[in-house]
Amino acid sequence: MFETLTRNWWIQLIRGALALTLGVTALIAPSTSMMLATFLVAAFAIGDGAMTVTAGIGIDDDDTGRARGVLIGTGAAFIALGLVVLFWSGIPVAVLVALFAVWLIASGALLAYGARELRPQIPAAGSMIAVGIAVAVIGLALLVVGPSAVDAVLPFAGWFGVVVGLILGTVSLRLRRDSRALPEQALVA
Repeated sequence: MFETLTRNWWIQLIRGALALTLGVTALIAPSTSMMLATFLVAAFAIGDGAMTVTAGIGIDDDDTGRARGVLIGTGAAFIALGLVVLFWSGIPVAVLVALFAVWLIASGALLAYGARELRPQIPAAGSMIAVGIAVAVIGLALLVVGPSAVDAVLPFAGWFGVVVGLILGTVSLRLRRDSRALPEQALVA
């Protein structure tokens, strides 16, 4: 699994860019229309889902089939969630917040799971587990307090998105550096 993650370092870079974009948008335009907020949540969920599916497909056959299934299934669910949000015209704020909260909970759990699985290969896996737990807890809190707290939480969510985006960008660059030490894979036609 670590080799697959390292070879596909660019997936984390794209995730980081998506998180950074969502965070910056929340900070510079907190009073954006519901339409823009809906589009950003949908785009992030679809993008993250696509990257998760890609990571699952890229797992080598000698890795566990369970990890592959978890990644592909979770990624497909993220894509479905993003499509529901994108194509549900006039989605109520409460539903959008609930779907976003569920996506945060699942994303955080997946991040913590992945870090736990990679603990032997990643020296700072504890930090990744902590970030995953924080994301899941934020999602749970958002689910509990609902849309009434969106205006109060938005600046925090913006900064959190920026920080997570920068962390994922940094992780991707580390993975890119580590990928140079891996043996070349033969191209299959």
